[in-house]
Amino acid sequence: MSDTVSVEFSQKLTQIQRKLYSYILSLVPNRSEAEDILQESNVVLCRKAGQYDKDRNFQAWAFRIARYQVMAFLKTRKRSKLVFSEGIVELLAEELEDNSRFEKMRKALSHCLDELGERSRAVARLRFEKNCSLLEIAEKLGRPMGTVSATLYRVRVALAQCVRKKVAEEEAAELA
Repeated sequence: MSDTVSVEFSQKLTQIQRKLYSYILSLVPNRSEAEDILQESNVVLCRKAGQYDKDRNFQAWAFRIARYQVMAFLKTRKRSKLVFSEGIVELLAEELEDNSRFEKMRKALSHCLDELGERSRAVARLRFEKNCSLLEIAEKLGRPMGTVSATLYRVRVALAQCVRKKVAEEEAAELA
C-alpha cells in the first residue's frame, strides 16, 4: 500500500471514529466493552485496508466490519444474559443503517423545502406541517382548490427529486 493511500485511509478512519463508536455502543451497551470492540475493529480495518474498494462507502464498510467484531465478541460472551443475541444485533445494525439514511433524507428535505418558491413552500407547510386539507389551504390562500391540488402535486414531485439528488450527492461525497 502506498503512503498516499495509507494517509487517505487513516484520515477516513479518523473521521468516522465517533460514529463507529456510537454504532458499536448501540449494539453492546457496555461502554468499556464497546471501546474494546472499537479498538479491535480499528485493528481489523487497518489490516484489511488493502481490501477496501475506494468506489464503495467507507463508513458502511467500516460498520460492517465492526458488526462482525460485535458478533465475534458476543460469541465469546454467550454465557452472559445481558448480551444481545446475534439476531438482535443484526436487526439493530440494519435499523441503525436505515436511521442514518433517514437522517440524510430529513436534512435533504429541510434543504429542499427552503429552495421552494414562497407560494409552494406555503402550500407544503400548510399541508404537511399543519395537516390542513386541500379545502382549508385553498380558503387560507384564497386560491381555487384545483390550483392548490396542482401546486401540491408539483411540490411533491419537486421535493422527491430534490431529496433524491441531495442524498445521492451526500453519499457520493462520503465515497470521496
